[in-house]
Amino acid sequence: MLQHKGISDVTEMKVRSANGPAKSAHLQQLHDEIDRLALLVNEAKRQSDRIQAAADALGDDVLVNLGDGMLVSASDKRTRLRKTDS
Repeated sequence: MLQHKGISDVTEMKVRSANGPAKSAHLQQLHDEIDRLALLVNEAKRQSDRIQAAADALGDDVLVNLGDGMLVSASDKRTRLRKTDS
């Protein structure tokens, strides 16, 4: 039983050492891929923030122009009312 355990340990050590570099290279590839994905996520977030800022600016501009248009319409109505009253 002890001899079998000793042989098993040696075999396991050989398999581990044989797979070590390949496993290490695979882990490095995974790490590199995760880094690339993190950069892509960061870039997507940055672009999303830019899009949101542009949408906010457009919305503000529409509201300002709409508000100015409402003010002009209100003053036109008052002017028309005054003209018709006279």
